[in-house]
Amino acid sequence: MIISIIDDQAEIRYSVGKILKNQNHTIHKFDGQESYLVDTLQENGSDLLILDVILETDKTGIDLLREFREENFKIPVVLMTAYTTPENIIEASKFGVQDILQKPFDEDELIAIVNKYTPSHSSINDNQITQLKEKKFIGSFETMQDIYKKIGVCANNNLCVLVSGKTGTGKELIAELIHKNSIRNKSLFLAVNCASIPDELFESQLFGHEKGSFTSADNQHIGYAEQVKEGTLFLDEIGELNSITQSKLLRFLENRTFRRVGGNKEQHFKGRIVCATNINLKDSIENSTFREDLFFRLSMISIELPTLKQRKKDIPFLSKYFIGLANKELGTNIKSISKEALSRLENFEWSGNIRQLKNCVFNASLNATQETIEFDNFTCLKEKPKVKNNSLKNILAKEIEQNGIEQIGAIKEMIEKEILLIGVNHCTNLTKLSSYLGISRLTLRNKLKDFKIKY
Repeated sequence: MIISIIDDQAEIRYSVGKILKNQNHTIHKFDGQESYLVDTLQENGSDLLILDVILETDKTGIDLLREFREENFKIPVVLMTAYTTPENIIEASKFGVQDILQKPFDEDELIAIVNKYTPSHSSINDNQITQLKEKKFIGSFETMQDIYKKIGVCANNNLCVLVSGKTGTGKELIAELIHKNSIRNKSLFLAVNCASIPDELFESQLFGHEKGSFTSADNQHIGYAEQVKEGTLFLDEIGELNSITQSKLLRFLENRTFRRVGGNKEQHFKGRIVCATNINLKDSIENSTFREDLFFRLSMISIELPTLKQRKKDIPFLSKYFIGLANKELGTNIKSISKEALSRLENFEWSGNIRQLKNCVFNASLNATQETIEFDNFTCLKEKPKVKNNSLKNILAKEIEQNGIEQIGAIKEMIEKEILLIGVNHCTNLTKLSSYLGISRLTLRNKLKDFKIKY
């Protein structure tokens, strides 16, 4: 195989070239400053390009890669870099890059990657992934590289995307990154929480309605599908939709057309759909609560987000990032976090994932009296004292003794509200929560509305 190496350091060109030459490859070396580089690479018939990201020129390796693609020079590329970041991974992979060699790398690692591009192994798609223009999703190369690549895959086409993961893992942030790195980034990104819209109003909210189309339709309403225009419509908690709404959504996705409720004009949807769920939709299909055909339509590309428990290596990165955010948003002046605190955070069971970590770091930043956060400052993580089994009974009896039996209705309402507050804090899936409470999903929604509980 003919391999071209572009690196501004002669010793790198020499060592990489020597290793690959010993594997019976033909090697050509460049420092990236050559004129008519594309012509030269085409003339020597290169099968693979090994390209350094950082070059001592006015161009980076990514700039060269972009020029190659603009000149329709399509060749498999392996990137080399000592500074692997989400930006590097996603920006490069816009042009079909699948592999990045993180310096320093050993001989076996280099050979293993190059062997993937030999005629018997090679399978490269030039349109696989796109660039990341703004870093917001924090994570290490080891745990998040596949996610960064998939963001690029999604951003480079218009297929429906399904982002799944537990509550607090960053699903909306992923959807925003897909939007910001796509050609739609000049248009609107509109996020809609499906669970917060009553079933009977979902069609009106999504497609809009004409004045007088139903009892409370006092004015014309422009729906989300129309508002987003050529942008991205993000439908969160898609698994909460009932069967009737699912069928309407499926028809909309298949035809990419819609009508306002009460209207006659059919409109074409020009935007892009990204959905998210914190429940396992395959289980919902098995339970006959989610349509299989809709699932396949929504999940043309799927991104599964890991829990914070699966990303323990990222906790130091995330903690320090959130400290900086707290300094900016809360006016704190925290410089560091102690090793003991980080160790304890890494071993904590984060049921609320990244969102819970962020809230706890903000809380600790406010509690800290020094410039370093200690674990004692994480008061939200301290074990709460257990309540005796009969303590609630005693409290209720005492309340009635003091205020009379006529207060029992108010006490019942107070208890019900507390139960609902605890419920929504631990289970954001209203379908599951209503099942646990033994009431219908509509009844649960009405109670949450009555008690002004946000969910």
